[in-house]
Amino acid sequence: MVTMISRSVTIFLGVVLLFLSPRISTAADAQVPAGLKIQADTLTYDKPTDTYQATGNVELQWDGSTLFSDRATFQQSTGDAVATGKVRLLKESNTLASESLSVNIESQKGEAENAELFYKQKNLYVKGRRLAKTGLEDYRLEQATFTTCDGPSPGWKFSASKLNVTLDEYGTARNVLFYVKGIPLFYTPYIVFPVMRERQSGFLFPHIGSSNKKGFTFGIPYYWAVSPSQDLTVDVDVQTKRGVGLGLDYRYLGNAGNHGNLAGYGIYDTQQRRERGEVKLVQLQSIATDLAFRSDLDLTSDREFLNDYGETTGVYNRQFLDSSASLSWHRQAYLADIEGKYAENLNAPNNRATLQRLPVARFSAMPQQFVGTPLYAALDSEFTNFHRVDGSRGERFILNPSLSYYRSLPAGVNLAARGGYQLRLYNVNDAGAANGASGIGLGWANGSLSAPLERVYEVGHGDLQRLRHTLVPEIDYSYTQERSQEHLPLFDYDDRPLGQQLVGWALTSYLTGRYGTSGAAPDYRELLFFRLSQGYQLSGSRRDLLNMVDDDRDRLTDLRLEMRAKPDQHLTVNLDSRYNPNLGKISTATAGFDVTDGIGDTIGASYFYGRNSLNYLEGRLGISIVKPFVFNYTPRYSFDKGGFLESLYALEYRQQCWSLDFSFQERPGNREFLVSFTLYGLGSFGKIKPF
Repeated sequence: MVTMISRSVTIFLGVVLLFLSPRISTAADAQVPAGLKIQADTLTYDKPTDTYQATGNVELQWDGSTLFSDRATFQQSTGDAVATGKVRLLKESNTLASESLSVNIESQKGEAENAELFYKQKNLYVKGRRLAKTGLEDYRLEQATFTTCDGPSPGWKFSASKLNVTLDEYGTARNVLFYVKGIPLFYTPYIVFPVMRERQSGFLFPHIGSSNKKGFTFGIPYYWAVSPSQDLTVDVDVQTKRGVGLGLDYRYLGNAGNHGNLAGYGIYDTQQRRERGEVKLVQLQSIATDLAFRSDLDLTSDREFLNDYGETTGVYNRQFLDSSASLSWHRQAYLADIEGKYAENLNAPNNRATLQRLPVARFSAMPQQFVGTPLYAALDSEFTNFHRVDGSRGERFILNPSLSYYRSLPAGVNLAARGGYQLRLYNVNDAGAANGASGIGLGWANGSLSAPLERVYEVGHGDLQRLRHTLVPEIDYSYTQERSQEHLPLFDYDDRPLGQQLVGWALTSYLTGRYGTSGAAPDYRELLFFRLSQGYQLSGSRRDLLNMVDDDRDRLTDLRLEMRAKPDQHLTVNLDSRYNPNLGKISTATAGFDVTDGIGDTIGASYFYGRNSLNYLEGRLGISIVKPFVFNYTPRYSFDKGGFLESLYALEYRQQCWSLDFSFQERPGNREFLVSFTLYGLGSFGKIKPF
């Protein structure tokens, strides 16, 4: 409550500061001061008092402000201006209306009687029997109300009998009331709050709730605006079944795109009698022009923490938590980085057998012309230290130099060829027969021929002016030297490049539309992308997407279909699937669509399938047809497990200046009903969990 009041007052006082700070040049003679324009039915000047008097349809203009009134006076010697009768002051789409307005242009002190202020940017309405600027940064308001609701009977409003504020310091308010449709719901006799022109430190609205896992919960968050580029939120979280937790969320924004977010939560779980918590860190920091540090860390105290405390959709049943930190360097055509990767297997009894990559060091040289020849030379290299407590561990070094060649042939055919030699060296422990130092070298090559075909069609239908269709047939060949690698250690797929000769074909189609009207810049949109591809095995082995090696002997690889379509602004469709022609079965599939009517109604779904691996559906439904209600439904259903992984129902009652949200979330082991109340322009009251 306190934070909402202080934000509103800050916005209001900022506008008053604009209105009550005119800059009018004085003059010694009887001419209208430079920069001040006065129009009225009658305009007179009284020389003894050095006062201008304007009567009837008065209009004063200065410094981007316009003042309308029935009568106005301006005393040049003192700098005092007074306007009475239907006073209306306009500046930057903001309006101040009052019965009378007086201001001293030198001291910038002023006062308005029975004033009404409208601040357009926040749709903020403020009324006060008297508002006064008493000092350079000091303001006083009496019998004030403020709201962001339109109309004579606002949905909500705040009122205060007296309000005293010093910008960039503190403010005090007496007899504060919160109304809903004219009915007072909350009262406090006195408050003290910090006042900032932009962000403010202060307590946020407490959150109250209940959960079958946590019991009754109560939290008091505090927001601290540390500096213009830093802020910190601290949340004390009381849970009757678990204990008292502490949450921290620190954010900063630096120069040159540097930014970071450190979030953490810790609690002594009285039910399990141990300390539990989670730490997240996302950071990008430029150390020099060509040197940058990145981190993305997510660490928990135990494997059950997210299941007990995770609230974000899809988080509670995660299998892995991945963390990484890297230092990267780039200069012209050279790239280098060193990265540490840490994986937490939440489904394992412990993390002793989980393979870690600590660190991974890479160096690459981009293709550069090779000593005046039409060839381009490149280099990729990688060093990885594999570590785990139980199981094989050691180091792997990969060196992969290559040469490439590109040429345009007659009839619009493009030729691309690339070849190289991959050298892999190992030094491992606890790997059985693969212990010690070992290595292997494999030659490899690939090439492709493509012939893009293009045609433009004149359409002239509505905003659609033209269609461009591009068809790209392509044939490619890849070769990897076949050598026995069974004596080598096996950490991941990179340790088993399969010897093979593979010929493939692909057909890619692009459909692009040009939209626009005469005199306007055209807008180009991709309407359809379609790609069909398949390979034929001439020799060697082949790796299946779901297994280390494909056991069937059929030479045809999976037929892959990729597609994304956006025929208009309201429909998006995507598909990526692989079909095994030998088994007559789909290997993998990812498909989805989204439809929107542009006024808030949406429907969509995404389907994920992997043969003998996963099979689930995500849905999205949003309905806003029955005003003022907005309904959203988001389910996740597992076909292989035969049940819902998660379901979220949300109903929002939306008004012009406020909304009330009801949501029900159901997932294995937990059901939760939440209510949140939002005042537009001021923020949310927080989540209320009745049960």
